[in-house]
Order: sequence, then structure tokens, then C-alpha cells
Amino acid sequence: MTTMIIEALSGLGIFLFGMLYMELALKEAAGLRFKQWIKNSTSTPLKSLFAGAGATAALQSSSVVTLMTLSFVSAGLVSLESSIGIIFGSNLGTTATAWIVATLGFKVQIEAFALPLIGTGGFLLVMSVSHQKLSAIAKTFIGFGLLFFGLSIMKTAIGSVASSIDLSLYTHFHLIAFVGFGFVVTALIQSSSAATAIVLSALYAQILNFDQSAAMVIGTNIGTTVTALIGSIGGIPDKKRAAAAHLLFNLITALVAFLVLPFATLFLMKTLAMQSEPIIALALFHTFFNLLGVVLLAPFIPFMAKHLKKMFTQVERLPTKYIHLVDPKIPDTALIALRNEVSRLFIKTMKFSLLLLNIRPNDILSKNLDAKESVALNQSLIEFDYHRVYDTIKDIEINTVAFINELTQQNLTPEQSASIEPLLSSVRESVYAAKLLKDIKNNINEFALSDRLPIVQSYDAIRRNLAYTMIIFANCMDEKWAPDKCEEKFAKAEEDNKHIMKETTLLLSSDRVKEKVVASLLNTNRSVYIAMQSLQSASKVVNLHFSLDEESPS
Repeated sequence: MTTMIIEALSGLGIFLFGMLYMELALKEAAGLRFKQWIKNSTSTPLKSLFAGAGATAALQSSSVVTLMTLSFVSAGLVSLESSIGIIFGSNLGTTATAWIVATLGFKVQIEAFALPLIGTGGFLLVMSVSHQKLSAIAKTFIGFGLLFFGLSIMKTAIGSVASSIDLSLYTHFHLIAFVGFGFVVTALIQSSSAATAIVLSALYAQILNFDQSAAMVIGTNIGTTVTALIGSIGGIPDKKRAAAAHLLFNLITALVAFLVLPFATLFLMKTLAMQSEPIIALALFHTFFNLLGVVLLAPFIPFMAKHLKKMFTQVERLPTKYIHLVDPKIPDTALIALRNEVSRLFIKTMKFSLLLLNIRPNDILSKNLDAKESVALNQSLIEFDYHRVYDTIKDIEINTVAFINELTQQNLTPEQSASIEPLLSSVRESVYAAKLLKDIKNNINEFALSDRLPIVQSYDAIRRNLAYTMIIFANCMDEKWAPDKCEEKFAKAEEDNKHIMKETTLLLSSDRVKEKVVASLLNTNRSVYIAMQSLQSASKVVNLHFSLDEESPS
């Protein structure tokens, strides 16, 4: 008995490894085109549904597609409505795995194709080390073969375990308990596909009857939401809303499926006479209730998105930190507060700029890493609500301009009057830089997700140039560098930017990158350059002793 359980768990382990290996290989093979397809196929809720179903069927994992979608909505590449559509579609797409397992896994002699697939993939992998696409195909073969090889071991072992189990011990359990079992198994192994394979194996071995197996499959649908909920922790509001939509869809679908289960069983077993084909009947039921959920809830996606936007809202704080605490009728204190507010806005914009280009501000401003080190350590998308941060920056500008207007109405000395215009100019230059970089955020994220080395190299060069400029600001503001050295460093940053322009243009002449992508890289680099020029102008009146660590970017 113990040996059989160990074999069953070993089979499950091989199945999970094969699935993970296949997912990674398929994502590697798909690369940017797949991501671009997802982005371009989500302009309407209906397109989003098909994109989610197609992507899940191709990658064989609703969890991967759901987590990818959460990342896309965080990065602003897809809207909340589109993300909900993709997630709904992924639930339908995941039924493809059940059909593959039910047909090939239980209707065909697995060893006849599993081992040849692994062997063929192994040979291809050894011979295609330098060929990325062929290597990805080889890995897909290996993953697919391991998936079915693990299923074969699991199926045989569970069949042996079944012979020593007294099934009468489980007949008194209510079907809701089996829904719970399905939920727990899926939540633990983080894969509804693997949990469904376990249920199919148990049904095949007659450990479970059809009703119990169907109830467990309903539970696996709820269990798969755990992955998305974990993935949304600490994310922006839209990411949490998308995960909530996933949970809501699966709960409603599960409730409907549970309520119609007796009728579905009667229809499948009596009307369609599928008593001798319980595995196929279970796959059909799995597809039916997910399709039913999509049909029932898809028309309500806009309504759902609208109401989810009222959830997970963040508490709004006053945008300003200094000027709202003083009276502009007292010019001496008002000017001190104004200068501090302008300095704070500059530092907020510095940090905002770094985050927009996926660089953690503390790596530059606190850890004192150089530009190369900071870019090397930041190779992933940084998730934050950049629209909200930019709105805060704009609110600071509006409040500061209003404060300045009121201040200028007071009886000021010539020196006080002369000091206001540079401060106002600094505010406008900081906000202009923030807008320029905010507007290229989608391009930045697309470059970050690219699988083309020339694009990634250009993207990293642009980020190094920005990081280097921010290091100059930090050192000059803290008076670590003399003014002459600051000017020298700014000149070098400008030369580096021109060099990036030349290198990017060469990509077009070498025909390694499409003209449209080169144009996007050039426009992005130019926006970064102009933004840094604006910040350089804005920095001239910033308080030199204002703490860089004090202000959060959000």
C-alpha cells in the first residue's frame, strides 16, 4: 500500500514537472509574438474571451495565463475589462487539458508515445543548443512526454491503491465534501490541470463514482483561484480587481455547476448513455459548466469592471506636504514652504522616472549602485499604478501654482518676487519630464518583455543613461560633486544618449529589427533625453539639503 502511494505521488511529481517544463518551453517559443498577440487580441470583451481560451489551450495552464494577465493589467498593457475577459476565457481553455488527458491518457497506450516523445525531445535538445526556437520545440516534446509518463505511473498506482480501499467508507460523504477535496488538492499543488488528472485517474480506478468526481472537478475550478489571489498580493488596485473577478467567476460557475450536477449526470449517463465512458463524460461535464459560466457572465463584464473599480480603492492623501500648512499672507514662511514643496516634487519625479523605466529608486539613491549595476539588478517589470502617481504629481503642480498665485498677490520685496519665477519654472519642468516618461511607459514595458536581444540591449542602454543622469542629480544635490564636475557629467550623459541614437539606427540598417520597433526605440530615447534636460533645468532651484530618502514616489 505504502509503495503504491509513493508511486502515485512520484507519478504526480513527474506530471507536474512535465507540465511546468512544457509551459516554460511554450512561453520561450512564443516569445514577444505571443505577448503581442495577447495585447492585440483584447480590444473587445469577446476578443479577450477568445484570447484567454486560445492562450490557455496553447500553454496548457490557466494559472500561467491568469498570472500573465495580472502582470499585463499592472503594466497597463491591457484594460481591466480586457483582463476579465481573458480570465473568463482561460477557464474555458483549461478544459482542453482535461480532454487531452481523458482521450490520450486513458484511451491510448501511453508508453507507446510518451517515451518516444521524451527521447526525440532529448536528441533535439542536444543537437539544437544554439538554435533557440528548435530548442524550445525540443523542450516542449520532453515536457509533453513527461506529463503523460507521469500520468501513466499515477494511473497504474492509483489503480493498485483502489484494490485495497473499502469504497463503502466514502459513500455517506455529501457531494459538497468532494467539492472541498477538489479545492484543497488544487490549492496545494497550484494546478487545476494536475488536480483534474488525479480526479480522472481516481474515476478510472473506480475509487470515485461519476458524481463524486464531477464534484471534485467543480472544486478544482475554485482552487485554481488561489494562485491568482496570491499573485495579486501587494499589486495595484486593478490587479486585485482582476483577481477578484477570477474568484467571482469561478465561485458563481461552481455554484451553478453544483446545482445542475444531478441533471447533468442524468443527461450524460441516461440520455447520452455514457455509463461505459465515464472519463469522456467527466471531460464533457468540465467543458459544459465552464462554457455555461462564460455564457452567463460574459455579458456582464463591463458591469463587473465598473463595480470592481469601486473596490480596493486607495485612501487619497493631500498631494502637498508643506504649502498647505502655511499662510501665503506671510511671505517669509510661505517661500520656505514653497521651496521645500518644489524640491519634494523634483525628488518625487526622479523616483517616478526610475520606476517608469523599471529601476528601483533605492538602488540609485540609497544603495549608491552605479548605472550598470542598477540596470543589471532590475530586469523585471516593476508593478505600480503609474497613472495614479502621475495624477498626484499633477495635483501637486495645480496646488503649487494656486499657492504661487496667491503668494504673488502679497506685498513682496523685489528679492522675494524674483525668487518665485524660477520655482514656478522648476515645477513646470518637473511635471513636463514626468509626462514625457509616463507617455512612453507602454513602449518601455514592451521592450522589457521582448525576446529579441538587440531590442533588450537598446532598452537597457536607455535605462543606463537615465540611471546615470539620476546619479548626477543625486550627487550634485548633495554637493558631493563640484558644479564643474556636474556640468562635465551632464555632458557625458548627453553624449551617451547620442551614442544610443546611433546604435539604435544601426539596428535598422542591419535588418535585425523591424523599422517600427526601431522608431519606437528612437522616440523612447528622445523622450528620455528631453525629460532629463527638463529635470536638469528644474534642479537648479532645488534645496541641496533636502533628503533624497524622505519622499516616496507614490
